[in-house]
Amino acid sequence: MAITVMEVLKRLPRTNCGDCGRPTCLAFATQVIKEGEDLGKCPHLVAGEEFGELIRAQQQAGVGRRRESAAISLEVLQAKVAPLNFAALAAGLGAGYGEEASRPYLTLPYFGNCLQVFKDELRYPPGALADPWDAILLYNYIASAGNREPTGDWIAYNSLPNSVSKAKTLTRLERELAARFSGRASHLKERATLLGAAMVSVGGEDADVQAVFQPLPRVPILLLFWDADPAEGFEAQGRLLFDATVADYLDLEALLFLVEHLLARLMG
Repeated sequence: MAITVMEVLKRLPRTNCGDCGRPTCLAFATQVIKEGEDLGKCPHLVAGEEFGELIRAQQQAGVGRRRESAAISLEVLQAKVAPLNFAALAAGLGAGYGEEASRPYLTLPYFGNCLQVFKDELRYPPGALADPWDAILLYNYIASAGNREPTGDWIAYNSLPNSVSKAKTLTRLERELAARFSGRASHLKERATLLGAAMVSVGGEDADVQAVFQPLPRVPILLLFWDADPAEGFEAQGRLLFDATVADYLDLEALLFLVEHLLARLMG
């Protein structure tokens, strides 16, 4: 018999602490069963190894998973972009425009690859690894129909409207980044440079590493990193900031997805 969401919930602290990156224990339990989330992301889990093995086996078998969730989201977004004029949107999105057999498409630089986004297809260059969630992010970006140049004014994620419940996820990611590169600021600079980041100097900031990434044409991300100073009892800290125009191009969930992919590449 399959393990249910409620059975997972019983093994969680039910304090809604958000340490797993989800706003509630119920939301996390649902992600574990329906989306294949890693049970170990809850640091307060009350469950033996046997229960964990049962969950992993169930996830690998696809039992109970909402496998169609990505497909449904993609269909909704593709329907949203279907009536849009790609040629008119291209400049505002920082994209190129082209046609293939009368099918319009946009070319978008994305983490070092140039992708072709048709209204019903995302095409990668040869050899690039495909991720089904990339399409959801890119169609989100296109559906925004954004048309503003970045201002260079940097803002925090939690300053965006309705971000309170999701800000804990970004805080967790920042902590993971800091822990990974603690005592290794020079290595972080090397990794960032390999990903095409530009080293900058932002007024008023004294961070040891200040790097601007450009994963999408109109969505720059500023990384600030202060290395640990054991003599002063100072732990490493990382912070991610976004251009003030970011909400013109991505919703909160899509922005978190973009950050997760950026840090996965940076820490990989």
